Amino acid sequence: MIGHRMLRGAALSLLLAATVGALFGARHSAAQSAGTANLLSSPAAWPTTGAVSGTTALALDPTALYLNPAGLATQDERSILIQHGLLQFDTNWDFAAVGYPIPGLGAVGLGMARLGTSGIDAYDAQNQPLGDLGYTETALAAGVALHAIGPLYAGATFKVLSQSLGDVSAAAPAVDLGLIYRPLRLKGAQVGFSAQNVIAGALDLGGAAPSIDRSFRFGAAGPEWRLGGASAIRAVADLARQGQEGMKPRVGVEFTRRGLGAVRAGINNGRPVLGVGVQYRRYGVDLSIAQGEVEMTRQFAVRVAFGEPVSEYETRRRAEYAKAALDSVRARRSAQFARDVARAGEMEKGGDWEGALVLWEVLHRERPEDASTGGRAERARAEIAATARAALDAETSHRLNSMLGDMARDALARGDVEEAAGLARALAPAGVRPTGVGGDSLASLEAAIAVARERAADKAVARADSLRTGGRLVAAAGDAALALRLRPDDPRATALWSELEGTLGKTAAEANVLSRRLESLTAVHEASQAFNEGRYTDAAVAVKRALAADPSSEEARAWKERIQRRLSTPKPELDARIKQLYIKGMEAFTTGDYKEALRNWEQILVIDPLNESARRNVLEARERMKPEARR
Repeated sequence: MIGHRMLRGAALSLLLAATVGALFGARHSAAQSAGTANLLSSPAAWPTTGAVSGTTALALDPTALYLNPAGLATQDERSILIQHGLLQFDTNWDFAAVGYPIPGLGAVGLGMARLGTSGIDAYDAQNQPLGDLGYTETALAAGVALHAIGPLYAGATFKVLSQSLGDVSAAAPAVDLGLIYRPLRLKGAQVGFSAQNVIAGALDLGGAAPSIDRSFRFGAAGPEWRLGGASAIRAVADLARQGQEGMKPRVGVEFTRRGLGAVRAGINNGRPVLGVGVQYRRYGVDLSIAQGEVEMTRQFAVRVAFGEPVSEYETRRRAEYAKAALDSVRARRSAQFARDVARAGEMEKGGDWEGALVLWEVLHRERPEDASTGGRAERARAEIAATARAALDAETSHRLNSMLGDMARDALARGDVEEAAGLARALAPAGVRPTGVGGDSLASLEAAIAVARERAADKAVARADSLRTGGRLVAAAGDAALALRLRPDDPRATALWSELEGTLGKTAAEANVLSRRLESLTAVHEASQAFNEGRYTDAAVAVKRALAADPSSEEARAWKERIQRRLSTPKPELDARIKQLYIKGMEAFTTGDYKEALRNWEQILVIDPLNESARRNVLEARERMKPEARR
């Protein structure tokens, strides 16, 4: 980009330097010694079809090759122009040129012009007729133009000019320079300047042969005045000077109807010029008449555009670039999408369901129509929920086992083997205990409790047998019941209990006492079973019934204390925290924030795994969250 700008700047500097040199350092010479008015080098007398586009300021057709080469770079279409004119004194004019704008670079042009006449009477020095002679002027030209800087366009034409008179001919090179200025603030108006024959040789047809005269043109074009959507009017003005000749003005106005053609009128050096053009698609035909110094001249031109217009090319290229960029972005995004899918799959295989869920949700938002990403996100969410539940259950089991183990140790230290045994039964089975939560410690505790239970059961059976033998049936029944609670399948304790149930006291008082004692022991047995199964409310009811049957029952009072100790956990200092979490959970639940409610209630279960209210609320919150997860 920087090199391109430097090249443009250098070209512009050379053009400006040459133009200034032409303006201030030109050597004005006399008119040519041979030939007519030398139309090939005189822009003021250049033939025209009357179109205002063929002027110094606009130069919007291939005549720009001679009028102002900078105009080649402002043209939108590649075109060919062929022109034929019938001028004064039986002179014929033929012109053919092509303008070829190149998008992003500038434009080039090629052209050929010929002016000629025949039937000129020739005489020798003695004024003797020599016959008819023919005269022609020919120009071959190649031009180049570019968009220089901002609204400035510059161009140059390299010409080979030739003249012939009869059998005598001569040729010389020449260079033309041109500038066009099209600032946005002029809203479509523009100005142009060209200097012709800035560098030129001489044409030697015999006699003096000075260099070809320099010519200068300055023009201005107004903006288009729109008349509706398809019609427009534009005016132009030109000033030209060649050699020692005076200024020659030219003004013109053109009315254009898009798709149909144009009507033109103007004044060229004080003489009227009229023209009409017809356009069909990309073909145009121009007819014009102009008043010459002696007689009327007529000209005819055909203009054909070909190829893709520069504006359409630029629009198409921008669209192609935008599409290519979009395709590139899509291709890169598709590749990234595939990589993210593969990465999410690897995360799933590695058990990183949280990371996989994030990726699946991002991918699903990017392509909502892809149901597979949504399904994978739901699966990841379900796996996370299952893992969280398993972790919660494991933590709950750990806390419960630790708490029950501590209570069992305390009971064992007090010598209350029955309570320790009941608490040991509530411990989670060894096969489902989570790792790293003191499993070895719990196993050793269970072993110690089993040994103590066996010893206590043996002692209870022995005492019961001894008391029965001594006739103390009520006391014997209590020890037999204790032995059965410690070892339900003990055959000796079972036999003693059956024997005691079948034996009634000899007196009514003894029978009543024994009956109430047996009823109380039966209720205590039910309380023991309920306690071991975690049904503490049922155990409390059974103990209450046992005390009602036998208020003096030590077993019933012992179980009452055990149940009260169990129901008093967690410790009183945690009650406030549980209450606070419970209230927060209820507030969140009532507002529909089930996740927050679930978080608070699950914390309660961590503190108090046996809190039935919190457990029920957790289940309810999870049920409420299922529809949200499906959405």
